[in-house]
Formats: sequence, structure tokens, C-alpha cells
Amino acid sequence: MRRVLVLAAFALVTGFDQLPQRVFVSDETGNRVVVFDPVAGKVVASIDVGRRPRGIRLSPDGRSLYVAVSGSAIGGPGVDESKLPPADHAADGIAVIDTASLKVLRVLRAGTDPETFDVSPDGKTLFVSNEDASTVSAVDVAGKLRSRSGKVGDQPEGVAVTRDGRRVFVACEGADQVLMLDAATLKQRGAVTIAGRTRGLLASADGKFIYVTVEFGGKLGVLDAADGHLIRVVDLARGDNKLRPMGMAEAPDGKTVFVTTGRGGAVLEVDPAKETIVRRIDGVGARLWGIARSGGTLVTANGPSGEISMIDRATGKVAARYKVGAGPWGVAAR
Repeated sequence: MRRVLVLAAFALVTGFDQLPQRVFVSDETGNRVVVFDPVAGKVVASIDVGRRPRGIRLSPDGRSLYVAVSGSAIGGPGVDESKLPPADHAADGIAVIDTASLKVLRVLRAGTDPETFDVSPDGKTLFVSNEDASTVSAVDVAGKLRSRSGKVGDQPEGVAVTRDGRRVFVACEGADQVLMLDAATLKQRGAVTIAGRTRGLLASADGKFIYVTVEFGGKLGVLDAADGHLIRVVDLARGDNKLRPMGMAEAPDGKTVFVTTGRGGAVLEVDPAKETIVRRIDGVGARLWGIARSGGTLVTANGPSGEISMIDRATGKVAARYKVGAGPWGVAAR
């Protein structure tokens, strides 16, 4: 009850229009997508989507929700993958959920071990990273066209499509690189190297930049979306080795980017142009990963604690935390 009252007070201050209507959370270890109602302050649905759901995105019109599912066992840094059980590639794909009925409509074939992806601006194609195969797949959301794939660097993760839909950027964490591909052919057109494990990617709303988080390096890279060259690298950690930049969301004015910091437990509000940290929001949660912005609210997925945190963007305060599952990985807000 206390949590509901806290969020209700938050809603009265910011206005209900500032709260997302729905928050969708991929629960990696719970094998489901959790649907959360921020105004009511509770989970309203649980959708069985398949094994190990991670990357999650809404379609441009908000009518569909896409979730990457994988039959590969959970590994990660320090894990001897030779001792993991064999992958079940029959479980790999992108689950398509109707956001009105909350039903899984189909599962698209999207290469092996899909992890993260981006949606083309016209909503017709998903560009998916296949970590185990070091490829990127282009998938027709209608399921009518055969998927295409292109070879990229070691351990691709983050994917971002430019606003004109002509180029696809891929962060290859094992190679410390960000590659630029032609969206039509998936042929490589450029590459930059940033040491420290390149992870998440975000295309700016104005179409000018591609942002990349560098996890072990504690950095934020800024690339030119037109030709892929590296403009600058912003030091986010500044000596704090606990800060591991991961997920990103852009502010409405496009001037700042919100970055989760993994085990650092904080969200950083960063001005990439000025290379400054505008604000550091501490105590957000355990091992922050995914982040989404809707109106005046930020929502983060906090894996180890099984929670999401809701942050009032205006004040930079955590309004509430909610238990939503066993292992929240990604989050999308409508």
C-alpha cells in the first residue's frame, strides 16, 4: 500500500499524462514479459513468450511489442561456456505480442541467439544481433520475407538504425568496435574502435548521432550517424570503477542522454556535446540494465533485485520501486 501511495503522490505532482500507460519488462530468468500499470502500481499481466527473453521494443505505432528469446544458456563474463548445456536453437526468435490483447501472435525466425535489436523507422524490419554467430539479421516483421544476415565482429550486442533507415550500427563487445552497415545489403561501410567493451547503442532523435556505451571503459562514445566516424568519447566513470555504462534513453529535448551504470547503481544524465555529467541519480537499484523514458518518467530494469525503479525526471528522485519478476533485463514504456 505504501508504494501505491508514494507513486500516487508522484502522479499528482507530475500529472498522470507524465506516467507511462504501460511498462513492459522482459524477465530473462522468468521466461516471460511482465506488464506493469504505473498508475495502479501493480503487475496486471504476465505473458509467456519463450526462453530467456532479453531485448524488448515497441513498434513505432505502439501496436506491437517485440521480444528477443533465446535457447542459449545464460553465460556472461567469467563463465566457462564450454561447461554450459548445448543451445536449443529451436527456441530462438523474436516473439511478436499484440499490445491490445497481450497475446503472442507469432515468433519470427531471427538467426541464432538473438539478444538485442532495433526497429526500422517504417516499422517493417527488425535488425537483430546474433551474439553466438557474430552476425546481424534483418527480419521482416510481417513474416512474409525471408530473413537476411550479414557477418559482423565478435559478440555483437547493441543495434541502432539511423532515422532515415539507411544505415545500421552494431556494437561488437568482443571486438571493442562499432560497425556501420548498409541497411539494404548488410555490408560493412565503416568501423571505429573504442577499447573497453562496447555494449548499448542509441540513435538520437534528430538523426545526427549514434551513442554507444563502453561498459568496462566507463565511457560514452558519440558517432556521426551519416558516415560513422567517431566524434568524441566522454569519460563517465571518472575514476569510479563501479560505474559500468549499459542502457540509454534520450531526453525529449535531445540535449541529454540518460545512462544506466550496471553495478554502479546510478543513472547518469549526460550532455554529450559538452562532455559533462549534468546529474547523477544514485540509489536507483541493483545492477541497472534496461532503461526507458515516457513523458517525465524514467523506468529502469534492475536484474538481481527483480525490480523496476521509476524516476521523476524533473527532480531526479526515485519515486518508487516494484517487484516485477525473477530477472528484469529490458524495459519498454508506452
